[in-house]
Amino acid sequence: DEFGEGRWTLEAGALVLADKGIAAVDELDKMRKEDREALHDALEQQIIPIAKAGIIAKLNSRCSLLAAANPKYGHFDKYTPIADQIDMPATLLSRFDLIFTMMDIPNEAVDQVTADHVLDIHYGGALLARGSEEGDHEAFDRIKQKLEPVIPPQLFRKYIAYSKRNVIPILSGEARKKIKDFYIGIRRVGYEDAPVPITVRQLESVVRLAESKARVRLSDIITADDVDSVINLFTYCLRQVFVDPETGRLDVDWVVSGMSKTRRDRARIIREIIKELEKEYGDEVPIAEVLDQAEVEGMERDKVEEIIEVMKRDGILYSPGGGVIKFVK
Repeated sequence: DEFGEGRWTLEAGALVLADKGIAAVDELDKMRKEDREALHDALEQQIIPIAKAGIIAKLNSRCSLLAAANPKYGHFDKYTPIADQIDMPATLLSRFDLIFTMMDIPNEAVDQVTADHVLDIHYGGALLARGSEEGDHEAFDRIKQKLEPVIPPQLFRKYIAYSKRNVIPILSGEARKKIKDFYIGIRRVGYEDAPVPITVRQLESVVRLAESKARVRLSDIITADDVDSVINLFTYCLRQVFVDPETGRLDVDWVVSGMSKTRRDRARIIREIIKELEKEYGDEVPIAEVLDQAEVEGMERDKVEEIIEVMKRDGILYSPGGGVIKFVK
C-alpha cells in the first residue's frame, strides 16, 4: 500500500461496513466455500477474525443479515419437500432467525397490477430523463406519486437509528411466560424418542424478534401482544422448512444436520442389517441382500438406496464393485 510504506493493510468487507446496521446479500447459495465459512463467525460471534500477512485483528460485524438464495433446481417444486430444495450447508442455514419461501405463482389479477406498475415506471422514467413536456401530464403526475415512498427515506432512517440507539426493551412477566410456554409446548413432543422440534437457538430467535417488535413501537417493554405476533410469524416459518415431509412433524434436524430423525433411524437399521449380513458374506455384502432385508423391515427399496448413497458420500460405506458394499475401516 502506497500509504503504508509498502506494508499490507486491511480493508473492511461488506459485513464489517454494515456494523450496527443491516447487510443484504443476494445469491447466497453461490458463495465460495471460504466466504461461507467466514459467515459463521460473523453470524455467531459478531466479529470477523483476520490472521493474514502478519496482521492479526478482529473486526466488528454487529449487523443483521438479509439474504436471498435460489432453490438448487432453479425453481421450487411444490411436490418436493422444501428442505430438499435448499442447496446450503445446514450449519449456516440454521443460524437464520426466519426463513421464507417466495414462489412465483401465476395469477391474472396480480400479473396485471405488476405489468401496469413496471410499464408505468418505465414511462415516467423516460419522460423524466427527456425533460420533455410531451405526454399525458395527468398520467405522469400519477406515476410520480407512485415513485414517492409513503415515508420519506431520511425520516425512516432517523426513526430506525433512534429506535436502535435509544430503545432497549425488556421482557414483561407475561411476555416471559408466553415465550417459555411456547418453547416447552413445542419441545414436549420430542420428549419420548421423537424428532427434536426446536432447540435453544430458536428460543433465542424468538426473544430477538420480540425485542425488534417492541423497538418498532419505540416501547421499553416487550408485551404479550409482541410475543403473540412473533410466535405466529415464527411458527409460519417453522412449518415451511422444519417439517419432516414423511411424518409431518417438526424436526429441527432437517436444518441443523441436513438429515431428519426418520432418515437417521433408517440409516441405523441399515447399518445393523449390513453387520448381520457380514456374518454370512464377510466384509463385502451384496447390495441386493441389504435391499431385501430392509424391505422385510418395512422400508421402501428406493429410500434404502438413497440412504446407502448418502452413507457412501459421508465415507461410512463404499462399493469396491460388483454390486457389493462394505464399511470403511
